Amino acid sequence: MELEELDTSKLIGPQQDLETIESWAERNGVAYGVVRAWAMKGVLPTLKLGKRRMINSTMLRSWLLEQEWTA
Repeated sequence: MELEELDTSKLIGPQQDLETIESWAERNGVAYGVVRAWAMKGVLPTLKLGKRRMINSTMLRSWLLEQEWTA
């Protein structure tokens, strides 16, 4: 997926620190299977709460900001 394909209206708005893989995928316009694979491979930071794996958006934002400074 190219950055130009992202629907920016879904990227802007209230951000939750933890959200399900399903909601993160829907909000960012990425297929659920792709996001689940990223989460399971450690590409996206996750936290397991009970039986659910949640994407930790706070850690993701921190990592992205660090990349911005080192690039």
